[in-house]
Amino acid sequence: QTHVFIGPPGSGKTTALCKWLTLAVLTEGRSAGVWRLDSNIANTAEFLTMHCEMLDTAVERLWSAPGEGVDLAFVDLPGLDPGDPQGLASMRAQLAEMPAPRIHLVLNAAYETDALLAQWRAFAPLNPNDLIFTHLDEEPRRMKLWNLVLGANCAISFLSAGQKIPGDFRTAIPELIYPTQNHP
Repeated sequence: QTHVFIGPPGSGKTTALCKWLTLAVLTEGRSAGVWRLDSNIANTAEFLTMHCEMLDTAVERLWSAPGEGVDLAFVDLPGLDPGDPQGLASMRAQLAEMPAPRIHLVLNAAYETDALLAQWRAFAPLNPNDLIFTHLDEEPRRMKLWNLVLGANCAISFLSAGQKIPGDFRTAIPELIYPTQNHP
């Protein structure tokens, strides 16, 4: 499966990718390939290339289908301003070149619900399969994320907090979003 990370600039796409990649390679012993692609703007995430070198994982700058022996393929695209129709069209064309990509829309959970919904609407034409919320260490009101899920009708797959790698990167389960309540 090819996992593609899309979202606005600064949402934490590359950090989320690095966290997932690290867990897959070091904890699960899986082989991975990484593509750091440009879109209508350059992908300047040089940190991703250095991180892949530390994990002895190949990183490519031009798209080609993953070869044999690659369990996971990760594609990092540069952040896209949700108000950039030319950028969205370019990214849509780029995604169409990939065979059945799993598109993860990465959003900053610390943003207000209205802003998150606006970002969802902007990226919805790219048909994201799910959501990854980042910056949870900056947002104590996790219940608000359900507003986005219900408004967008899109599942949350992963939750991420902090910049440490692998750090806090977890599969989304209700207990991580619902507040803990102790009843007598």
